[in-house]
Amino acid sequence: MADGAGDDLFKELWRLCAGPLMDVPCVQDRVFYFPQGHIELLPEPTEQELRQMKNQKSPKYDLPSKILCRVIDVKCLAEMETDEVYARITLQPSSDNDPLDPNPICSEKPKQKFYSFCKTLSTSDTSTHGGFSVLRKHANECLPQLDMTMENPTQELVAKDIHGVEWKFKHIYRGHPKRHLLTTGWSAFVAAKKLVAGDSFVFLRGENGQLRVGVRRLNPPQSPTPSSVVSTQNMRLGVIVTASHSVMTSTMFVVYYKPRTSQFIVSLNKYIDTMNNDFKIGMRFKMRHEGEDPLDKRFCGTIVGVGDESREWPNSQWRSLKVQWDEPATMQRPDRVSCWEIEPLVTSPLNTIQPMAKGKRSRHAEASSSAASGSKESQVATIWQPPHLNGNGNSSQDPENNKAVVPVGPAGEGPARDHNEDRKKGMDCWLFGVNLTSSYSNVVTPLEKELWCEASTILHCGPKESIIVGACETEKVQSLNNHSLSNKQGHVPSMRTRTKVKMEGVAVGRAIDLTTLNGYDELIVELEKMFDIEGEIISQKKWAVTFTDEENDLMLLGDDLWQDFCKMVKRIFICSKED
Repeated sequence: MADGAGDDLFKELWRLCAGPLMDVPCVQDRVFYFPQGHIELLPEPTEQELRQMKNQKSPKYDLPSKILCRVIDVKCLAEMETDEVYARITLQPSSDNDPLDPNPICSEKPKQKFYSFCKTLSTSDTSTHGGFSVLRKHANECLPQLDMTMENPTQELVAKDIHGVEWKFKHIYRGHPKRHLLTTGWSAFVAAKKLVAGDSFVFLRGENGQLRVGVRRLNPPQSPTPSSVVSTQNMRLGVIVTASHSVMTSTMFVVYYKPRTSQFIVSLNKYIDTMNNDFKIGMRFKMRHEGEDPLDKRFCGTIVGVGDESREWPNSQWRSLKVQWDEPATMQRPDRVSCWEIEPLVTSPLNTIQPMAKGKRSRHAEASSSAASGSKESQVATIWQPPHLNGNGNSSQDPENNKAVVPVGPAGEGPARDHNEDRKKGMDCWLFGVNLTSSYSNVVTPLEKELWCEASTILHCGPKESIIVGACETEKVQSLNNHSLSNKQGHVPSMRTRTKVKMEGVAVGRAIDLTTLNGYDELIVELEKMFDIEGEIISQKKWAVTFTDEENDLMLLGDDLWQDFCKMVKRIFICSKED
């Protein structure tokens, strides 16, 4: 057991390192143990083991797919080499396998107040010559106070990790604009823990000033047991034999449980609540995931199949739902989930729009001739139609083919000129800050052609409206910052003024021009209008607004001067208060 495992400070550090999805039962709780899930989460067998398994008959045991157990003991532990936390849980099978009365609420409360933060490490945080940047809010709440009367406020911090090893860091307040940094000692910590960008650093301060530090890795390591010592087949047989013996003799057995990757021990209360959801094919759901992006905690999808596919475990509820995710993601997500891993999704008008798959854009063009005049040809471009785009812009909806019709010039050289001056007023069509409908020259540059083709994904109507950004959020806007576009109208302004905005639970992002606003109050008003949530951000009851800078540091809106905020902001996030 790790040093200090019996005190509240260790338990709180262990919980923070386990992450937001941590779900470890309390002693005396009743839980359902799913041996099928336990076996599936063991390391994959090697090719040699697979060949041996084909020639061997696996013994059969009369073991139910779920076993009701009572939790006898829970030990919180951590691996020495990786700091990955896990629990040693002692279970005892119960005779009642279909209970109706839930567990009493676990009333275990900490004896002291804690102050903590968890930050995803950026590339600069993990560089050998740099330091660790601490957000102002985190520094004010969690770090010991600095003497601000000093020219360069500095102090030494001494903190223990989850194994009780001491680490020393120099905390300094410097830079322009000034920031809290951990410098001396930080590089040694990064090297010893083998941290990389995307991993998370956990800092904890107790009520009496004790400091603790921990890590949470982006990719949790696999089982530490090498296959050369214990074969996967033997481990799987061991799970079955142990559980079967315990059920027959009503004796205790031990399970090693990783809270970040394991879901095969489910609280009775959670299981009962899940059964009330009655998931069916076609139902929408959301599922929490850990991720680098603060809003990647929930992904949405649709149930496309119900029923187990395992011959060994008939009628099993373990990953019995086949799902289809709404949008692609960088992290790996399962195509089958268990009902206790997801929640029903209550859709709103903003959620009914299905995002396009990443990298797929419909650029199909159909040439059609006018029956009346037979003169000029027009092209019909099939585009992703923004919900707010209507007759006020240079596009219209074809009700028969469900296509947005955009007038374009010959050979796809951009928008056709509109010589009706009255109609041109208020009908400009903008793309990445470029007015596509204003006095185009007959010569179109290759980059301008590329911009026009990108209109199939993103359109901006009117200089003060917001850009609709696809769910996969192409980085085209960012890359254009390095281009210098010029035509007969002069230099095109930098695209840095347009900032991406993403809201939790909404698949389609937006972008906003900060140069048209005069402060935080106007920004909040625009954000509320953008997502049709007037009054819900300003009230601070349901939504909170955060943002990331160029180093992917997550900050709360309003902590900086407006001018500094406009210079450093990279993305804006609207997330629920609970997150």
